[in-house]
Amino acid sequence: MNVAIILAAGKSERLNEIDVPKQLYVVNKVPLFLYSVLTFNQLDEIDAIYLVTNDECLPLIEKYLKVYTIEKLKGVILGGVTRQESVYLALRNIEKTVKNDDIILIHDAARPLISKETILANIEAVKIFEAVSTAIKVNDTVFNVKDDHVDHIVDRSCLYQAQTPQSFNYRLIKKAHEMAINNMVVANDDSALVRELGYDVHVVKGTTTNFKVTTIDDIKLLEMMIL
Repeated sequence: MNVAIILAAGKSERLNEIDVPKQLYVVNKVPLFLYSVLTFNQLDEIDAIYLVTNDECLPLIEKYLKVYTIEKLKGVILGGVTRQESVYLALRNIEKTVKNDDIILIHDAARPLISKETILANIEAVKIFEAVSTAIKVNDTVFNVKDDHVDHIVDRSCLYQAQTPQSFNYRLIKKAHEMAINNMVVANDDSALVRELGYDVHVVKGTTTNFKVTTIDDIKLLEMMIL
């Protein structure tokens, strides 16, 4: 079984120019969180979708979900204070409905333009490698800057920007999060936790359109691409 966990529990602390959490910001009459939900829902290869949100967003999210037919949405889960906690709560919530070798795709709702091809590439890669992260190669020159001056130029030949989905066998990602709790490990993403266990993480090539909406400029770019 292939299960998507879509994270829409963030507080949008870096995006103060809009008056709602970014996952609820409406672009072309559709709230941002629904774009990725609908894409996952359209794929035959996806068996179940779980949406993770917070108390503040829950009432409006439930209202929107009544308008759209999302057959594969199996539940809305309240997340935690951090992204890491939200993922763990979702993994705990679904533990009675999934098997150890089921594939879990963890995706940020703030990346609304995820492609079906990227999702399918994640699924196929997990069958081989167990742990997968979507990423794109860094093409721009990268500076290391100190005191507003270029200190040195970073070798970009091996640099990639991480995206989502990050995808894993259920057994592995649950074990990684349990290890993090027991050892008080905090990480920016799920791949980092899996690496803490000593597992390699295979890279699936993403797309530049799968960007994360973080700033008002990202909102403007998204609107230009969709409208």
